[in-house]
Amino acid sequence: MHKYQYAVILDFESTCDDIQQLRPQEVIEFPSVLLSLETGDVVDEFEKFVRPHHHPTLTEFCRKLTSIRQCDVDDADSFPQVMQQHLNWLLEHGVSESNGLIVTCGDWDLGTMMPAQCRATVPPIAEIPLIYSRWQNIKRAFCKVLNTRKAPGMAGMLKELNLPLTGRHHRGIDDCRNISTLYQVLIERGATVEATKEVGTSVYSR
Repeated sequence: MHKYQYAVILDFESTCDDIQQLRPQEVIEFPSVLLSLETGDVVDEFEKFVRPHHHPTLTEFCRKLTSIRQCDVDDADSFPQVMQQHLNWLLEHGVSESNGLIVTCGDWDLGTMMPAQCRATVPPIAEIPLIYSRWQNIKRAFCKVLNTRKAPGMAGMLKELNLPLTGRHHRGIDDCRNISTLYQVLIERGATVEATKEVGTSVYSR
């Protein structure tokens, strides 16, 4: 019996470049896969592109890496709008911070990118919704189950568990689907559904 009823797999994609580091980085894809921990079934998927404010034109490197087109972000809503849509989607499925746990591959998505995006938003978002303040890093679960000190990236974890990588790596929704598959296998092999990181909701405290 798990403490949570749902796992919310989340994997942001952001503005990036191979020549220079873009400051600030901004979220351009906000995807999730909602997994029922009671049945093991995928309940629903969420994918929205996000229009960047500070660097509205995607670099060639970013477009090739993520397969996200310029027109995808040009026609997209702003980050505050998309975050609210994500919260509404969770609410429609009865998911809250008490019965749902966000699962990420690493701590970057919610530990680094979320507060950075909120600070970069015009006007800034000072408080992050509570559900985004606690998450499970799937790499920690991988290390416990396989009794290893360091986990590889998503593709490496899939390979080590003899699971295929489906879709396109670095496309957020495809990464969410792969992480969901990986997470289900780790749970079957004894992984505990638990938060591995919890932070304050103020973006200025991170």
